[in-house]
Amino acid sequence: MNSITNQDEAKILAVVQGQRSILFDQLLAALPELTWNQVFAIVDELNRRGVICLRRRGIEYELHARSPLVRLPVAAGDFVLSTTA
Repeated sequence: MNSITNQDEAKILAVVQGQRSILFDQLLAALPELTWNQVFAIVDELNRRGVICLRRRGIEYELHARSPLVRLPVAAGDFVLSTTA
C-alpha cells in the first residue's frame, strides 16, 4: 500500500494551480504514478482545508485552484450583528 506524501500533495497542487481548473479524470491522467485512491484522498484533504475547490459538473468533478488571497467564510456564530448604523 502506497502512503500519501507531501511530495504527492505538491504534485497535485502544481497541476491544479497550473491549469486553474481541471477535471478529476484529467488530473488522474496527469499523474499516472499515483493511484486513484491516493489522488482522491489528497484532493479530499485539500478541499477540506480550502486550498482547492471541488465542484460537481454534470457527472464529473472539477477542481479549481483557490487564490491565496481568498478568505474562507467564517461561521455565523463568529459575527456580531448590529441593527444600528
